[in-house]
Amino acid sequence: MTSAGKILIVDDSVESLKLLSGTLSAEGYDVRPADSGELALEAVALSPPEVILLDMRMPGMSGLEVCRKLKSSPESRDIPVIFLSASLDFEDRLEGLESGAVDFINKPFRREELLARLRTHLELVRLRKDLERRVAERTADLQAANERLQTELEALWRAEEELRESEQRFRSIADTAPAGICLFNQEGIPTYVSRWLLTFLGIALDQFGAENWFRFIHPGDAHRMAEEIAAAIKEQRTSQAEHRLLRSDGEYRWVAATATPRFLQGEFSGHIVILLDITELKRSQERAMANQKLESLGVLAAGIAHDFNNLLGTILAHTDLALEEIPAESPALENVTAVATVAIRASEIVKLMMAYAGHADMGAFEPVDLSSLIEEMLQLVKVSVPKSTAIELNLPKGFPPIWANAAQIRQVVLNLIVNASEAIEAKPGRVAVSTSRIQVRKGSSAEWRHATLRDGDYVLLEISDDGCGMTEETKAKIFDPFFSTKFLGRGMGLAAVQGIVSGIGGAIDVVSAPGQGSTFKVWLPCSDHKPQETVQLPRFPADAAGSVLLVDDEDGLRVAEARTLRREGFTVLEAHDGLAAVQLFADHASEIGIVVLDMTLPGLSGDDVCEEIRRLKADIPVLFTSAQSPAGAQEPGSRTNQRFLGKPYPLRELVQTVREMMTSTHAQ
Repeated sequence: MTSAGKILIVDDSVESLKLLSGTLSAEGYDVRPADSGELALEAVALSPPEVILLDMRMPGMSGLEVCRKLKSSPESRDIPVIFLSASLDFEDRLEGLESGAVDFINKPFRREELLARLRTHLELVRLRKDLERRVAERTADLQAANERLQTELEALWRAEEELRESEQRFRSIADTAPAGICLFNQEGIPTYVSRWLLTFLGIALDQFGAENWFRFIHPGDAHRMAEEIAAAIKEQRTSQAEHRLLRSDGEYRWVAATATPRFLQGEFSGHIVILLDITELKRSQERAMANQKLESLGVLAAGIAHDFNNLLGTILAHTDLALEEIPAESPALENVTAVATVAIRASEIVKLMMAYAGHADMGAFEPVDLSSLIEEMLQLVKVSVPKSTAIELNLPKGFPPIWANAAQIRQVVLNLIVNASEAIEAKPGRVAVSTSRIQVRKGSSAEWRHATLRDGDYVLLEISDDGCGMTEETKAKIFDPFFSTKFLGRGMGLAAVQGIVSGIGGAIDVVSAPGQGSTFKVWLPCSDHKPQETVQLPRFPADAAGSVLLVDDEDGLRVAEARTLRREGFTVLEAHDGLAAVQLFADHASEIGIVVLDMTLPGLSGDDVCEEIRRLKADIPVLFTSAQSPAGAQEPGSRTNQRFLGKPYPLRELVQTVREMMTSTHAQ
């Protein structure tokens, strides 16, 4: 049987070791226990695990000390360490993270949380190893190409002793190669530099000296490279290194430098150095890592949001019932209202998590005129930024609409404008907001194209400021959840913006440098949807079209919804899973006029249940409900007599939707 993963558990508590070992072994994990830090280090040295569960507080060598020793060793620094701790103290957690831990699990642990976190970190480990394998394969290909080129160059150089014409052939090949090629003598002084490298640096050959060479190397790499070059000359060996090199336009580019020693008649005569610009390769690797990180976090966020929406749906349903039953003069009315308000606020936070995960509510989408929407927001924008900040608008009309949730697009615009005004700080400045229509094609200019976009028509939103700008380090983190350059972060921020934009098939990027302001570019795909006309439906008694079959595995929510529907005059049949729903429908198909169906049911899924009951009654109206967005299922309105409600929702909205669907069916 294949192991689900190798886990090392370190805990001085025998009971805790037995409980953890038993739990994980039952799930198929290869578990090794250790009751001390010293034994743990020995176990890692003998056979490294994939993940380490480490008690934070142990006698003798503490968990913190064990973690630091693991992270200081090249053989174990990449093994994820998850601390087990009964402490909720912030300082303890901060110290644990600073020591190199990737996560915390509270004692006593919950089995579901333990397994979920463990699976997530094991998946991240395996994704990282797969990426490292791919990078190694790509590096090997580049190395093979380098070796082939070096072999040819060395052959040309040896031929120079016999034929002077070989020198011209060598220079011709080197000058046309898409790489920097130069020759250094045994003292490290350059004797030849290819045309590509001179053009790259923006200098003439007589300006390329041994001392001048180091002024083109990034200050953060210069000391390391000086030591490497000196060692390669002293030991007369091959050298390979990556460093940043200043291009003529002022940008530092990553290059892979390979120096091969040259020998003439057995005597060391210097090195042949080949420089390859690998900036785009490194960026693609970073994007791949970021996408994998985003995907893993998105799966976790979506799972948490699903569970919270189910709980919030139950809370809101029961508070709705309570508010209708509590007398207006009751002192409990204020408390129940406060609970409902907090639950609604919590549902808004969950929606932000879903947006970050890239799961937008498709049922709320509509054609949106971006320029008009921004103009309508102008007053709100002006009160959200300091009076010293001038807002400049360039919003041409006539662009195709985008297909989006208008409220979410307002959030994107407002968030970006407020961020821009904060970058200006207290000084007078300006924020420029503009829209334009662009076509993204394979041959499009890099300035107007984003790597993740499909070919098509887009509305480009640009928001620029003349504020302080950002460093490369800050730019790399601005789309991380809760990251902020302020003293305290204020929520999902640009991470939610990125999730909203990517959820509708768009992209976001930023151009910025310290002291030069920032420009955020947001590509939003044009829509070919046409607005539908609103049809006014006649009202009629609820029981005129049959009973309601209510299917939901959340007992608390189902009971509250059933009570409300019955109070509104409906006859309600209840089922807690898919199989029971199909059986109940088969027994009462002639009586049932509508099915309210949760999409995520144990056993048969909502889609499967819908398919089965429509075999029995093809035109039965189905109202889907779910704590997740309908992505991956039939979208609302894609079938006749089918709609979608996202949890949590007010009970009055459920009643209204059921009435509308039954009214529509009756009218037909």
